[in-house]
Amino acid sequence: MKTAEIVQSGGAQLVKLPKESHVEGDTVVIRHEGNAIILEPLKPTAWPPGFFERIHIEDPAFERPPQGPVPPAPNLG
Repeated sequence: MKTAEIVQSGGAQLVKLPKESHVEGDTVVIRHEGNAIILEPLKPTAWPPGFFERIHIEDPAFERPPQGPVPPAPNLG
């Protein structure tokens, strides 16, 4: 089990994580389970800029197979 130092800074507490516990990104989600405080990396809510522009599959054998006929929409009225 590793330990981490808690540092006071103004009205906040800072936890100095050991190198092997570093988190990707710069924001975490904080939740409590009993006396435990759990920090989890905040997952991005959007794709990185340019993500879809970088996806190119140039293999002509790679294509979407036929999806079949579209079923009729139900009458909701």
